[in-house]
Amino acid sequence: MGDRELSCSNSGVGQFMDRGRMNQNGVVQPLLTDLYQITMAYAYWKSGKTDDHAVFDLFFRTNPFHGEFTIFAGLDECLKFLDSFHYSESDIEYLRQTLPEGTENEFFDYLGNLTAKDVTLYAIDEGTVAFPRVPIIKVEGPLIIVQILETTLLTLVNYASLMATNAARYRMVAGKHVKLLEFGLRRAQGPDGGLSASKYSYIGGFDGTSNVLAGKLFNIPVKGTHAHAYITSFSGIGELKTRLLKHKTTGITGDLLDLAVKYRQSLSQVLDVSMEESSEGELAAMVSYAIAFPDGFMALVDTYDVKSIKAKKNAKDFDRNLKNSTAIRSLKSSKIVDVKNYKNMPQKQQNVGKKFYGTTSWSPPTPPMTPLMNGSSPSQSYDEEEAEMQKSAFAANAATTSVTDMNGLHSTKSSNLKNNFHISKENISKFSSRTSSQETLPPPTLPKSQPIASYQPKYAVKSFRSGLLNFCSVALALNDLGYHAVGIRIDSGDLAYLSCLARETFERVAESFKVSWFNKLTIVASNDINEDTILSLNEQGHKIDCFGIGTHLVTCQRQPALGCVYKLVEINGQPRIKLSQDVEKVTMPGHKNAFRLYSADGHALIDLLQKVTEPPPAVGQKVLCRHPFQESKRAYVIPTHVESLYKIYWQNGKICQQLPRLEQVRERVQMSLKTLRNDHKRTLNPTPYKVAVSDNLYNFIHDLWLQNAPIGELS
Repeated sequence: MGDRELSCSNSGVGQFMDRGRMNQNGVVQPLLTDLYQITMAYAYWKSGKTDDHAVFDLFFRTNPFHGEFTIFAGLDECLKFLDSFHYSESDIEYLRQTLPEGTENEFFDYLGNLTAKDVTLYAIDEGTVAFPRVPIIKVEGPLIIVQILETTLLTLVNYASLMATNAARYRMVAGKHVKLLEFGLRRAQGPDGGLSASKYSYIGGFDGTSNVLAGKLFNIPVKGTHAHAYITSFSGIGELKTRLLKHKTTGITGDLLDLAVKYRQSLSQVLDVSMEESSEGELAAMVSYAIAFPDGFMALVDTYDVKSIKAKKNAKDFDRNLKNSTAIRSLKSSKIVDVKNYKNMPQKQQNVGKKFYGTTSWSPPTPPMTPLMNGSSPSQSYDEEEAEMQKSAFAANAATTSVTDMNGLHSTKSSNLKNNFHISKENISKFSSRTSSQETLPPPTLPKSQPIASYQPKYAVKSFRSGLLNFCSVALALNDLGYHAVGIRIDSGDLAYLSCLARETFERVAESFKVSWFNKLTIVASNDINEDTILSLNEQGHKIDCFGIGTHLVTCQRQPALGCVYKLVEINGQPRIKLSQDVEKVTMPGHKNAFRLYSADGHALIDLLQKVTEPPPAVGQKVLCRHPFQESKRAYVIPTHVESLYKIYWQNGKICQQLPRLEQVRERVQMSLKTLRNDHKRTLNPTPYKVAVSDNLYNFIHDLWLQNAPIGELS
């Protein structure tokens, strides 16, 4: 059994095996291909084409995400694949069983001896911006082996480049001063997809990952805090087994809980939050976590959200105006009225009641909030079946699971009640038609086992003050023992508003308690963030220092595939062209070189493709650049700098270039992006970057096109 087979069967690191200076993914092997590559190889072999010499271009036709650039990535994995290319005995035995019975045994002997030693691979540097139709990899060598490489090279480059490009776009919209963390492992397309996402998001500009294995394999900084589960696992301070912590410098033991409770009393006045409104279970969880990580204390602060005293007073005033109103009652379930549509409702519908099993109420009009960050509609349909199942949950869980989103609308956070229900104007009419206009609901009945003090008031509009109060209390307690907290994470609600509220709170605490470092506490935001979310938050003036991004990043939801292709352009020195009625699919034949021409201001101006027999363009000399397929589109360019894009990375069975470290590829991405004008990089209607061919190559393409295009006949 070979090294690769051993690596696939071992546990631990799993699919990655140690190949000295680089980690080789054991899944990436010759059988990671499409069957037709093997059947073509047999047909080539049967036809006596083993000595034919071919050139293939690997390129893409359009940039992803409606942008005008792509980051080339995945080259190092391609080189590792070539370095390890060999069919094992078990591979050959499997192919014997898979191919048709008539397949000659000598072909399997041929495959058993096949390696990539006669292949030459040209490529642009990994981490460089690339553009449509310019080959990012050229593969030259014996026809059979370079044909077999197709699928594997494509799968190694397609997702890697797409992922790096997506990450680079996030970096551009976030700005260079905001940290970006990849949190997508649990949402990625399988374990290998999760590892690739971590690696190439780091290349694209992210600062770290939550993926521990990726950190080990690729030396990427690993970051993380805790989940809501940790907070909810504590119900009170009585559950704390440990409350003591040694001072960082003196070593004297202090009672962290006692200090936090004392600070909470003082902070309740400073922050205008009642002690009764904060969760003791949340405080206990934060104290516990701070004792475990006193130098790295970062807390999730939106598990138990309660409103401030001022907001409660506004709610009472609003309630007073509705004291004699009627209630909407559904025989199946209780729902929430969308206050955004309140003014547009008929007067009769405005006078609806607001008591729903004691867990929900109308909210007072609130300051304008941001749109829903996940792109969902502000009102969602009323699902009667789900309402029937959830009816008991609304009543039974009123005291312990009631939470509210940042728009002042009630939701219940549990496995059965995941989404907020907003009753739109249309649904109000639907509910009203089911009920008597004078019918009112009885007061809520609490479960007998539920203490009355734990009952959440019906004005449960939240502004995550409980989390802020408890965090600041623990952070100040840590300060007394010589430690500095790191910050908070917000995982729900109006991120722009809440981040500003948090920053204002930190500044107030810093001033009131004379702790200047409190001003610099980190605010991390997560919650289904995408590129448009960050752009919206930028417009609103957020105070977020770090974004944790998962689903939209790793799955590339805006465009799930890059669409790289691998086309034969030359065989035995003869050019080959693929013709199509769709001009975009016509290939550019022959062995070519690529050059990037720069303008006087240092920006990339145009990419120019030439035949390999042509002399390269010279600085300061006029070059005619032509659109490959549109005769009238042409221009003269006088470059101030000319960059040759291709280097030989693999030849004679070995890697020919010093491979950069991941950090160096990451730096190259940002340096390469700086060479593009801003109008090429903007998110809305970017200016297309020009790709041209030389006059010589233009004439060559069109002559070959005419030679191969069939001549029709009219009758």
